[in-house]
Amino acid sequence: MRYVRNEAVELLAEARLAELERALGAALGPPIPIDLLAEQVLGLDFLWEVIDERPGEVVLGGLIPERRLIVLNERHHDLFLAKPGLERSTKGHEMGHWDLFVDQSTLGQPGLPGLALDHGFVQRGSLAGTVRVLQALLRDPDGVELVRDLTARADDPAEARAVNRYAAAISMPRALLRALLAEARPTRWPELYRLAERFEVTITALKVRLEQLGLLHVSPDGRLHASRAEAAGQLMLWETG
Repeated sequence: MRYVRNEAVELLAEARLAELERALGAALGPPIPIDLLAEQVLGLDFLWEVIDERPGEVVLGGLIPERRLIVLNERHHDLFLAKPGLERSTKGHEMGHWDLFVDQSTLGQPGLPGLALDHGFVQRGSLAGTVRVLQALLRDPDGVELVRDLTARADDPAEARAVNRYAAAISMPRALLRALLAEARPTRWPELYRLAERFEVTITALKVRLEQLGLLHVSPDGRLHASRAEAAGQLMLWETG
């Protein structure tokens, strides 16, 4: 698995957002129109369709590279409605797989004799991880056994981190977050929730993103701080006061 550094992920996401701004002729603000990014910049389409799940598995979405298609699992339509921001993160996750790890130069190339592909590899986004399933194998009994082994495996951790970082970077651009927090840094949870609503992301995604960028630290007691250093300094004052 190819390792992608965090800074490379951030720079690629920023380049894609800049492409979208040029296409729209306007600067982007929250919420970022990631559907337009997928369609106009990456050339991807979306489809709602039932995706089969194994017992105990939750598959939110998938990527069919050969068809340049992100599929959202219709089984979990109510879950997406109940958890604002989950649909955006699922789409961003699959967009990250496409932009970071799919060898787009090989798409549409002739397949191996006797192994005709209808959809190529399917990237299946799951709460337990992401796996690739070779659809052609499902037509062969031995292939079915191989597919069972493949579907039992989670994403490579490095790939999972990279695509999740990508999803966060396109939904919550670091320059935009830094500018907003320079104007008014959230000091209470209600303010943080309002910021999450503004970007149309989950509160967990926002918290992780701000901590990744060093713009926020949540102490064990749930207090919000500008940084880990600030939290440590306040703790020292309380202990010596």
